[in-house]
Amino acid sequence: MIRAVILALLSTPAMAQDLPVAIQCYQTSANAEDIDAYMGCLTEDAEIIDVSRTFSGAGAIRPRAMREVIPNGDTFRHREILEQSDGYAKTEVNWLSWVVHYSYWWDAEGKITKMSLQYAE
Repeated sequence: MIRAVILALLSTPAMAQDLPVAIQCYQTSANAEDIDAYMGCLTEDAEIIDVSRTFSGAGAIRPRAMREVIPNGDTFRHREILEQSDGYAKTEVNWLSWVVHYSYWWDAEGKITKMSLQYAE
């Protein structure tokens, strides 16, 4: 597991240094395919909106991540930050063969409280 995290950090795009801590945590844990690190990036009551499906709380998010994120986490790459303000950013992401938009909201501790994943227009 530690080796996978190190490899993920080494393979992270150069732009990652510019990512807010919460987003960097998400990208690194997804790339490492590490569910415990992934869940550590989120608050217990976080909400993820995946196009038209909503997952609320760790109990709903973890199984979804195990099915849909972790198996292909090494394909997740931020391309650019589209919008950014205090505690919020919208990014363009490569995921599998898609280009998608991820909007993130995070708390003062840098943990993600809400995410919205939508197809890029």
